[in-house]
Amino acid sequence: MYDKDIIMLQIAASKMDPNHFLMLILLRFELFDYFNGNSVSKDQDELMQWNRLTEEMLFLLIAIFERYVPGISHVTKEDVTMREVIHLLCIEPMAHSTLVKSLPENENHETGLEAVIAKVATFKPGVSGHGLYEVKKERLMDFNPFFYHYSRSQRSKAEESQKKRRSQESNDKLRPPVPPTFSPSFSRIVQLLCCDVFIHILRRILQRAAEDRSSVWTEAMIQRALHLIGQALVEEKTQLESCSVEDVTFDFSLKVGSEHGKSLFLLLSKIKALPSLEAQKDLIKWLLQMFEIVKCIREKSSPTVSMDTTKPEESSQDKEKAERKRKAEAAKLHRQKIMAQMSAMQKNFIESNKMLYDNMPEMGTQEEPVTSSEEVLTCILCQEEQEVLPLAPAMVLTACVQRSTVLTQCRGRIGTYPLFMPPDLAVGTHTGSCGHVMHATCWQRYFEAVQNTTRNRLHAELIVDLENGEYLCPLCKSLCNTVIPLIPLEPLTFNENAEIIGQHLTLPRWIQVLAARIRGLKSVMQDNGSSGTTGLFGDSQPDFRSILAYGVQERKFSDGIAEMLVVCATTVHRVGLKTAPNELCPRVPLMAWNTCAFTIQAINILQEEDKPLFGSLQNRQIAGLKAIVQFAASQRLKSSQGVIQRHFADMMGVGLVLSIPSLYQEEGIDLQPSAVSSAFNNMYIFHLVTMAHILQVLLTSTVKAGIEPFLRSAALFFNCLTGVHPPEECSYLALPFNVFQLFQDYRRWCGSPSITKALQGKTQTIYPRRRNRLIDLPEDYSALLNKASHFCPKSTVDERKHPTLCLVCGAMLCSQSSCCLSQLDGEDVGACTAHAATCGAGVGMFLIRECEIVLMASKMRGSTYPAPYLDDYGETDPHLRGNPLHLCPERYRKLNQLWQQHCILEEIARSLEVVNVMFAFEWQLV
Repeated sequence: MYDKDIIMLQIAASKMDPNHFLMLILLRFELFDYFNGNSVSKDQDELMQWNRLTEEMLFLLIAIFERYVPGISHVTKEDVTMREVIHLLCIEPMAHSTLVKSLPENENHETGLEAVIAKVATFKPGVSGHGLYEVKKERLMDFNPFFYHYSRSQRSKAEESQKKRRSQESNDKLRPPVPPTFSPSFSRIVQLLCCDVFIHILRRILQRAAEDRSSVWTEAMIQRALHLIGQALVEEKTQLESCSVEDVTFDFSLKVGSEHGKSLFLLLSKIKALPSLEAQKDLIKWLLQMFEIVKCIREKSSPTVSMDTTKPEESSQDKEKAERKRKAEAAKLHRQKIMAQMSAMQKNFIESNKMLYDNMPEMGTQEEPVTSSEEVLTCILCQEEQEVLPLAPAMVLTACVQRSTVLTQCRGRIGTYPLFMPPDLAVGTHTGSCGHVMHATCWQRYFEAVQNTTRNRLHAELIVDLENGEYLCPLCKSLCNTVIPLIPLEPLTFNENAEIIGQHLTLPRWIQVLAARIRGLKSVMQDNGSSGTTGLFGDSQPDFRSILAYGVQERKFSDGIAEMLVVCATTVHRVGLKTAPNELCPRVPLMAWNTCAFTIQAINILQEEDKPLFGSLQNRQIAGLKAIVQFAASQRLKSSQGVIQRHFADMMGVGLVLSIPSLYQEEGIDLQPSAVSSAFNNMYIFHLVTMAHILQVLLTSTVKAGIEPFLRSAALFFNCLTGVHPPEECSYLALPFNVFQLFQDYRRWCGSPSITKALQGKTQTIYPRRRNRLIDLPEDYSALLNKASHFCPKSTVDERKHPTLCLVCGAMLCSQSSCCLSQLDGEDVGACTAHAATCGAGVGMFLIRECEIVLMASKMRGSTYPAPYLDDYGETDPHLRGNPLHLCPERYRKLNQLWQQHCILEEIARSLEVVNVMFAFEWQLV
């Protein structure tokens, strides 16, 4: 309707006297008396209304000169579509589907986009998302900042976008484009641009701006007036270049120079210096040059005077720049002079006090801790800072514990969780964190508030499971179900006795000391069980306390940290074993150690991406790993020492390192090894475990390829445990350059009958373990459709078939159909829900026939996600409109990362939080 109104006005303008037409426009906007000088007012509201009406009137005049309509001027429908596309892309680069939706359709419901898009835009494929069209540089000259199909917000956005792009590309500034020629029936419209009333309107507007009376003009008004002057000058220049001067009746430049002191040329020269019109300065300069160019064309001479008008100002600007540069150089020399004086004074002081400096000890000769435990963090809830200390109030890290099969080597075999993490990693417990810190007391208050408010929210159970202790991070809205207490690193202080202890505590002696301690502890437990003896030492074990001779220390935590250790450990135990909470269960510390080991192995994806081990992890990943390792190491202080000691004899790997401090426990005294003792314990345990793993590797693979994942995981573990940053993994782990040297050093241990017996057994796990990835997908989506077109083992009706592909294992399923329901925990569930329970420990990622990804986290929660198949324009086609679809490797790689990094639960929670869920979807039937 708006376009038809403009055409009606153009018809009227082409048939009427231009002065009469403009006077009617002024009367319609109630501005006739205002521009005639008969209306004078000091009322600010009335002046503001006049200014707004003037802006709208000028914009209407700009629209009346619109020529991109077939019949109004010599343009085709294709030209019109091209102009629409250019102006849409001048707002911002757009996707193909966005352009199609934004363009008007013809009677055949077609936009004509395909015929013109290659002429005006360049397609830039997206790395992982949809591709975008960007307007070509040579088409920027067709941009009209007052394009009549723009909304107010689009006009502002397009203008800012084009100013930014042109400044970056050193392109021409925003100027009125050269329009096509009006058809003969509408040629009289241009006479509006040189009629007396039009020039009078422009002169009054510019005169008010030159007098700098801010209440009677606005910048938007001036910008529209300048645009109209530019349109008039472009029209006159075009006519003069296409015809002889005598045949041109359009005389805008001649008329605006009349009335001395009020010519538009002089008024433009005045307003160019106004600070409030700095943004229009380039356009004004161009208009002044256009006046000179048109004048020279009329006089058939070259435009040599056009730049003279700017010389005085440019010379003054050059002077200002030179003055600023001179002052900057003087300030720089002054700073250099002061620094030289300070350096000379420092040298004189050192020379005068040479005796004092000579007597000062060298850096590093004093006993100092290798690592500093000082860490000041800010609570995201109360914004207060606090240093992390063992006896200070507890600070916690948000965390999410979940069962995982990402590392499994035997998919689908999820049974009971074994006592220790099995080599095939059938199912593990992963603990991740978004890295946000809170006071424990702040978190408890926040968690209670979430519990109270969420219960009254519609379908809240779809976002968080309150019974499972879930909540959303207050800052980033990540899904969480526990917190990890932040425990400071133990300061590693080494004194002069470290070297002496190292010479005495050789591997044989270390094994002898450990064996004596273990035998003594077992004897005490047996005595306590049979006769109730409480004495800790017996005469038959003279070396029982020798382990304490190499250094012990005490370590205590505040009640808040101790409480949070129990909270986190209980959650890991409950989620990992799918059992009721029981902090006294002997498997609680084991689950803490297992989740520590599993999380480190799961996060060690950098090896696959060829990134360095240290320095490439995100800050939240580093913070989470450090917190998990310290949490696991602290389990010995909260669990029964008898339980920890019994586990020690059966442990291998991470648990062995974290449980050995329990051997230092004395009756009634919480002792742990000193820094020196811990260093030797860790080294010898690591060497022995490395040798055992090398034997596993030798049976299935080459040593270098097989042992590298283990060494990388070990380096991450000890880095988080000790806080010591390594230059290289091998030197950091105190391993010889040739790892087989370990067997030479420990050959006595290698001859053990138990080792020979183990080698004769069957090896079920191949090392290095296979790094699981999502399945390979065909490049053409039609290949998947053909494969799934006749799939359903139970249904013969095509309408009921809903083939779905598990991206984790490749199984083809029939979802959202009653024909393939299964029983899970006594409840009827869909094929995908039942499959996810065995394939992904309840978490699944499926590709459905409609080319969408379905993410599942439980029987009650799920969400959709864009598929990795894109059309030629880099866009998804979720409901199969008909565009050919091809696999996008980068988008599929991100889907793989989403699965490998255990982010599916987080993605589902965020998706459901954004979407206003009015009706609950029955995900259990998928």
